Amino acid sequence: MQRCFSAMCIGLLTLLLAACGGKDASAPTAAPRAVTAFPTYEFVPPTSALIAATAATLPTVSNARDPEKVALGLGRYEALACGGCHGVDAKGTPKGKSLVPTALTEAQFVDFLRTGGKLGNDHLYSSNRLSDTGIKNLYLYIQSLTSGN
Repeated sequence: MQRCFSAMCIGLLTLLLAACGGKDASAPTAAPRAVTAFPTYEFVPPTSALIAATAATLPTVSNARDPEKVALGLGRYEALACGGCHGVDAKGTPKGKSLVPTALTEAQFVDFLRTGGKLGNDHLYSSNRLSDTGIKNLYLYIQSLTSGN
């Protein structure tokens, strides 16, 4: 019985050494395994809410009129179909007031078109529909009609 016990202990010891890596130091080692990169992701916090452009945040345009910008403003006037209410010459129709002459400053004009003023959604143009540059060019176009340039 003691012989069985000793054989069992030796067998368990052999298994234990094999499991723990009790290898012979002179034995050849296997080539290292290639490391497979796992995709990692970086958390990007959400951006802050967009701030609507207000008249105070936009620089004012000088009184000098650039003919190219005025022409771009005319393009905005036509693209937004302003003439449908205000007339092709912006002098008004029964449906909409005359824009010539305009008493609005550029800041007031921008504020009116960004908020809709008292007219509501008919004159509400977000920055994805009318860019800051586009709104300035539109203002220059209307100013050019006012001054006759």
